[in-house]
Amino acid sequence: MRHPAAALLVLLAAAPAPARPAGEERPRVGVLFWHDSPNDRAAFEGVRDGFALAGSEPIFEIVEARGEDAAARAALRDFEARGLDLVYAMGTGAALRAKEEVEGIPVVFTAVTDPVGSGLVPSLKGSGRNLCGNGSGVAAADTLAVFRRALPDLRALAVVHDPENPVSSAEVRSLREAAARLDPPLRLLERPTPAAALRAPGGLREAARRALEGAGALWIPIDIEVYSRAGEAGAAAAEARRPVLATAPAASRTAAAVCVAANFRALGRSSVVLARAALAGRDPGSLEVPFPRSYGVIVNLEAARRSGWEPPLEFLAATDEFAGVAGGR
Repeated sequence: MRHPAAALLVLLAAAPAPARPAGEERPRVGVLFWHDSPNDRAAFEGVRDGFALAGSEPIFEIVEARGEDAAARAALRDFEARGLDLVYAMGTGAALRAKEEVEGIPVVFTAVTDPVGSGLVPSLKGSGRNLCGNGSGVAAADTLAVFRRALPDLRALAVVHDPENPVSSAEVRSLREAAARLDPPLRLLERPTPAAALRAPGGLREAARRALEGAGALWIPIDIEVYSRAGEAGAAAAEARRPVLATAPAASRTAAAVCVAANFRALGRSSVVLARAALAGRDPGSLEVPFPRSYGVIVNLEAARRSGWEPPLEFLAATDEFAGVAGGR
């Protein structure tokens, strides 16, 4: 087993910005990535954009924890011990650990799907402590509305997820509750599967195959154990001739015929408003937790073809982006 320190990759970086007035100090900002998430990476590019737009030039100290709890916590304690001005927590895993480890300096989170459902904040009115940030989740009702527009006859939706993952667990719970309120209602056929089983060769494919029994489509939630192996899920869905739907943008590049998601780079950019308020002395706990004002719909026509599903023309006409085709991603 590696020593936790071996997982720490600390880089000092700063985006170019206009010259600062003489004597004005550059803020030092610690950045924690819990794991290698494309959503978190895109959000951090937005953070850089936001500070550059504001004419600010922070010194970013970036730590990659690579999913190691001890490494993440050691880095957070080090940020605070050295008196950094602010901590940026990229994603739910980083934010939950920052909440527990950092008390004396402001923490800003972004790319967190469900800040309340994951236990990060008590309400969207604010954290009441040294923590602020924005949520990235698309409302479950909006997600289901898109899924139903794509598949009007959808009555049962399968999902595989890691029950120990706080992100996907909260997302599945929200979708389940919203699905029950639809008319006609939509049944969520859940197959919670431990991470170790999903990582095993063919593990996700088998779990998806079983979940799809009696379902009209397979949903890939924001669960790194699932979306990072989306090809396996897509293979099971193709065998069953069922389309894959997703809320994880990474899945749209391989398996998902339809994906509903926030723009994570824009999300990171907007979080800088909160970061600058905290750096200026505002109480982070008094700042409300905003969510994206809109979401995008991505369609992968090749994935749709493999499942035998033909998207309605009116649905395609309202699509924001096409993946896997010329002009798309």
